[in-house]
Amino acid sequence: MQLRMRMPDRLLETLKQQRLAWSWAVIVGLFLVVVGHAPILPVIAGCFLAVGISVFRAWPHRPGKGPVRGT
Repeated sequence: MQLRMRMPDRLLETLKQQRLAWSWAVIVGLFLVVVGHAPILPVIAGCFLAVGISVFRAWPHRPGKGPVRGT
């Protein structure tokens, strides 16, 4: 019998898998702000957007449905 993971547990596991993305987002963000004198709010928004996209792509999909291929 397979137990379904709850949404917060699944989100936490996905975020744990994306530690490298979080680390690089912080490093690149600090580099842009300190060295490149970039505005802070757009850099923070871009870092969250980049990590959000990588989390969304790594989010587990429903099993049994494969990608739809061209005809």
